[in-house]
Amino acid sequence: MSVLLVDPFSSGSHYHGLLRDRGLTYHCVRTRRALDSGLADGATVPHLAVDDATVDDLGALVQFSREHGVGTVVTGAESGVPVAEALKVELGLASPDFGEHGRRFWDKDLLYSTLRDAGVRVPRRFGVLTAGDVAAGRDRDVLAGIDHPAVTKPDVGAGSVGVRIVDDAAGAADAVRSIVSAAGFFGGTVPAAIVQEYVRGREYVVDTVSHRGRHHVIAVCTYDKHPSSTGAMVYDRIRWLDGDAPDTTRLTAYAGQVLTALDHREGSVHMEVILDDRGPCLIDFGVRPHGAGHPVKTHALTGSSQLHAEVDIAAGAGLPDTPGYILTAPAAIEFRSLDRPGTVRTDARPEELLDRDFVRGGSIAARPGASYPETQSLLDSEALGLVFVDSVDDASLLENAARLRADFAAMVDPA
Repeated sequence: MSVLLVDPFSSGSHYHGLLRDRGLTYHCVRTRRALDSGLADGATVPHLAVDDATVDDLGALVQFSREHGVGTVVTGAESGVPVAEALKVELGLASPDFGEHGRRFWDKDLLYSTLRDAGVRVPRRFGVLTAGDVAAGRDRDVLAGIDHPAVTKPDVGAGSVGVRIVDDAAGAADAVRSIVSAAGFFGGTVPAAIVQEYVRGREYVVDTVSHRGRHHVIAVCTYDKHPSSTGAMVYDRIRWLDGDAPDTTRLTAYAGQVLTALDHREGSVHMEVILDDRGPCLIDFGVRPHGAGHPVKTHALTGSSQLHAEVDIAAGAGLPDTPGYILTAPAAIEFRSLDRPGTVRTDARPEELLDRDFVRGGSIAARPGASYPETQSLLDSEALGLVFVDSVDDASLLENAARLRADFAAMVDPA
């Protein structure tokens, strides 16, 4: 049996080495969505069998998979979800019961409505508006009656691009127009704008892997964040939680409800959840590994990751018998960000941020003399750099994070 790897980009780029190390035969697919979004840059992809793929190529992909003995389909990045999920259904690796080739996993409105119908808490929906709705003025009636603050987001997207918190009808109208006025993050069809309840509380991430309908939690993390000048959420850091922490236990149970309601059976899931006084509430969901290299750092802290677990499954090992995970040290990924446009000083050396004694690794993309916009999304932060830090306890971890943030701010001249 072989593995079909769809869009091995972002964290998915690490699958190559893991699959080779296990001696597994694999073939790669690069989708048009990966190219349109910039997740793939056209560079050579090892073991590339099909390029520029779309769901319209499903018949040819099914034939290829059967001819090459594909027994596992792995999704490397968000761009590959539609092709990979449709292919899983055709190959008997995913549930055919919903009859939409896995669309519920990447169409956010369908995702929320599927969970809502199953009795799983999701944000209250105020409306879904298309470019036609806006042109006809139908958005005014919808936006006039919503509660504020509210959230606007594309119905198809990734990386928090286009997601905004709006405080009034005028801000909501502006955010909706921005979403429906151009092709979305993945190119192609112009997205619709979802307008929904703003759920107040702390944001968490639950990363899981499923096999034959059984679910295993790989890691639970929490975000620290702040709003930008436009209302976009800017992420300061993501911190791992202990496997036996109370919040971890509550979120693990909720994640199981989400996965069961969606009838997810195979592969990685990255879900973002708000926890408030009413309990957990799903904010976003991706049927792929956590991005930006996060699983590699999870493996360094726990001895496992979504990537390693999926490769183990492909090799016939299955999921671990023991639930949960053990965290070996308090740790976080610090996202570089700018609260206003700025230019990195020509005499600055941003890469020296990685030399601090509490830094375990990371990547610095910011360059001396280069100018950068105000940070509005995780993709903007990736363009500046991500730094992996740890410490002996949570208090000193946050102290180290503050030092790192101050050091980077001193290297930038605001515009």
